[in-house]
Amino acid sequence: MRQSPINRILVSVDLSDASKAVLNVAKAMSRRHQAELRLLHVITPEEYPLTAADNLLVSVPRAEVIEADVQQLHQWANDVLNDHPMPYSVECRTGTRTDRLVEAAHEIGADLIVMGSQRPEGLLNYVLGAEAYHVIKQAPCPVLTVPEGAAVSDFRQILFPLRPVPGTLNKYDLTRSIARKNSAHLTVLALLSQEESASNDSLTTAMASLNERLSADALDADVFVSETNSAARTVLQQADERHADLIVVTADTTTGLRNLLSGPFFKQIINRATVPVLAVKPRETESRPREVTREMIMPEFPSVRALRFG
Repeated sequence: MRQSPINRILVSVDLSDASKAVLNVAKAMSRRHQAELRLLHVITPEEYPLTAADNLLVSVPRAEVIEADVQQLHQWANDVLNDHPMPYSVECRTGTRTDRLVEAAHEIGADLIVMGSQRPEGLLNYVLGAEAYHVIKQAPCPVLTVPEGAAVSDFRQILFPLRPVPGTLNKYDLTRSIARKNSAHLTVLALLSQEESASNDSLTTAMASLNERLSADALDADVFVSETNSAARTVLQQADERHADLIVVTADTTTGLRNLLSGPFFKQIINRATVPVLAVKPRETESRPREVTREMIMPEFPSVRALRFG
């Protein structure tokens, strides 16, 4: 039996109701994967109390404030995790949330970061990206984002977009583990670009490899092919129609000309998804074989159905 790829989970928390939903997702994953939980609350500069210094009011972190937050966090965590069988710990740090999360993930050797996500407000924030986007870019491990209002802890329907980008299958091993632990159905959605046929070349090799793995692993899975000029829109539409409770994406930073404002594919997904999104960064460069078309793929995958979106 393969060892779970998730042994230590870092969870970004505060004392809010939204954070409780994040912790419930992490709690369920911890129980299923027998993983340790590390809860981290970051006191950001905006939360520092004002202190008089040289006739000025300055915002600085104070030891008593941090200690009070630690005590509150311990009580809050104990209330949520009172029946949790796996070990957990809590910690407070000061600074920016992105920097402290990435720092802690490196220090503890986290296998997964779980954090909340909110839709960016205003054009500038939308272009710059949500906090989760920057954590994903810098983190040394996969990141699971839980959107505000998402009421889910178990993953029964997993959507697995497959795009013609390097490392698109790097997310499979982790997805397989999650699918097995949750007895989930896996929907593979292969995305062919209508506008850049040359970029579809690597999809042939990726789909052949994935088909072999799905057969060997005997997962409950379906494979669909979609020709689309908007991968993010297609994925979000399919997630809604198929009642997916988890979307697994490759967190590559490729941005086409038409997406200069909206940003990379995974940024668009985490900005707009209403269900948790697991982002896994690519770790290898795959070979690029000859150009692939839908007609070339379909005979190799008789169980595949084709979808078309505008």
